[in-house]
Amino acid sequence: SLEPIVALASSRRASARVQGPHGALRIASIAGWPLERPDRAGAMADGRLLFMDNEHYALVDALPYIDTQLGAAEVARQVKELIDDEMTRFAPRDYLADLPYPELPLFSSQVMRAEKERIEAGQPMAGIDVSKYRVEQPEGLPAQDHASWRKAATSAQMQLEYNRLRLTNLEMLERWGGKAWIAHSAVVRATERELLGEVTGLRAEREEVNKKRKLDQISCGNELRRLAYELDRYRSDNSEVEEGLRQAEQEVARLRQMAADRDVDISMVDREAAAAAARRAAEAEAEA
Repeated sequence: SLEPIVALASSRRASARVQGPHGALRIASIAGWPLERPDRAGAMADGRLLFMDNEHYALVDALPYIDTQLGAAEVARQVKELIDDEMTRFAPRDYLADLPYPELPLFSSQVMRAEKERIEAGQPMAGIDVSKYRVEQPEGLPAQDHASWRKAATSAQMQLEYNRLRLTNLEMLERWGGKAWIAHSAVVRATERELLGEVTGLRAEREEVNKKRKLDQISCGNELRRLAYELDRYRSDNSEVEEGLRQAEQEVARLRQMAADRDVDISMVDREAAAAAARRAAEAEAEA
């Protein structure tokens, strides 16, 4: 039945991306019909990958073998809150807009268009016409019609031919069925071995990639931890220096105030105080 297929194809907004054996497959919709094609066959030819289409992709980084604190419940909660907040302001875009649609003449045939129009109109699907499989003797007025008898004879001959083909198939099955099944089983087992070999190879490649990532991250983990320690130490030293400067400035301000209260001239030892006094004197003369 074509109804489930056409019903799926009637959705003009159907759009998805799945992973196939030859890369990502695009399942989109053109004129209401599902399409699929290899996604950007030359995407990797120029060194540009699909994730590079995302804005600010360079800011996304992860070191799962080093950033072990990401598994903590508090950190996971904070990450989830950030994601939920981002999703409230996230405006989805059409990730398939720049991909061309393939041409599928099969879905543009007259039969498929008529079936799609039937589903869109909500009309029921016509059942299979089984009248041509019946062999009935003309009765009543058709019994006097030569064309009716010819039609019945043609139908009987067609049924006889169908039965002859069924009998032939049964005879072939009885004679060659066992051998055909054995041959088919051998092909299936060979295909299974080939696919298992491919799967094993892919898993080995994946493990090698993961091992390399882990070794690379572990090798630079000590350096990262050393840099993080130095950063914390510098921050601590800077905080101590800033606190010392703040206390020194407070002490200098207290001593300046004491000198001013006691009319002590400190211009010889405090240039800033001398400059401030000169400015105050100049301002006083200007006001006078």
